Amino acid sequence: MFPVKSLTVRGHTLELPDFFPDATKGVIRACSADDITTAGINGIIVNTYHLLTQPGPTVLEQFGGIKRYMNFPGTVISDSGGWQMFSLIHRSDGMGTISKDGVTFKKETKNGTFKHKITPEKCIQTQFAIGADIMICLDYFTPENPSPTDLDISVKRTVEWAQRCKEEFDLLCRQKKLSADEKPLLFCVLQGGRDKASVEKCASGLRKLNFDGWGLGGWLFDENMDLDLDICRFYHECMEPDKPLYALGIGNPKAIADCANIGFAIFDCVLPTRDARHKRLYVFTKPADQIDFASPEKWYDYIYIQREKYIRDFSPISEFCDCYTCTNYTRAYVRHLFEIEDTLAYRLATIHNLRMYSMLMAALRKRP
Repeated sequence: MFPVKSLTVRGHTLELPDFFPDATKGVIRACSADDITTAGINGIIVNTYHLLTQPGPTVLEQFGGIKRYMNFPGTVISDSGGWQMFSLIHRSDGMGTISKDGVTFKKETKNGTFKHKITPEKCIQTQFAIGADIMICLDYFTPENPSPTDLDISVKRTVEWAQRCKEEFDLLCRQKKLSADEKPLLFCVLQGGRDKASVEKCASGLRKLNFDGWGLGGWLFDENMDLDLDICRFYHECMEPDKPLYALGIGNPKAIADCANIGFAIFDCVLPTRDARHKRLYVFTKPADQIDFASPEKWYDYIYIQREKYIRDFSPISEFCDCYTCTNYTRAYVRHLFEIEDTLAYRLATIHNLRMYSMLMAALRKRP
């Protein structure tokens, strides 16, 4: 199912498929690095857009990179921040502009509003300062319901920016005299929306540049806001099958299993951590190693822990989970923590949801 069953970066081998929770600003809220690794998480993704101003690339570079800064031993992916910048600008015209050279935007912080310009070159320079193991090219996000002009611009600039990112990446690797074992990896992002001709055109341009891996980009949801698996399959067909394939922003457990079945091997999403803080906990309906992911049978569910029925529920969150929370605490206690608004609730809920995802990935890795 997975042509690429592992990837090695900076001397560390990562078994695939795997899930990278979003530590957007250099933290998974309420959790320490030990909490993350104990939950079975092997890597995280951070965001270039957010780290650009807080704490800033010079601070991270001076400290030796985000991994030392966080005291996190696993693999770190740095997203380009393109999606966040594009979303900001599309929400408010006054917040920035997009040109063939890059993205200029305003970012509001506690210390005021600052103006930044991110070019493909600056994006890669910042990711080197962050010290990520896997870097993502700056791409031109294809919006929902794009016009033909939108598609043309997205594809053209995505390929042009990818080439500039690759050139800057290669230059910095030479300047830093990085050996093959010391070099990070660089992934491109395939755009084109749901227009197959545009996707093929974008893929044709990107294949010439020899990236280490490919990312699934653009708005790929149907009118019901469900992931369009048919178009995901087409994207997969356009990518290089001997490279690791990354389904950016995917997703809920079912979407991950569906995309893994297609052949994607790297995933990230805010859902498990965000849902945990909003009192929605994930539970398997059977042991993870007994799930038939090809079956339509429902294999996971949600517990809405704030509901009154859990006041006297002294069972663990999930009978099929071995996480720190399920081993030591009950549904009743976790509900109580949320009721009194104690921050321990966020930690315990997040640890559980992350462990559910890491168990899901372990089960997917065991598939033939």
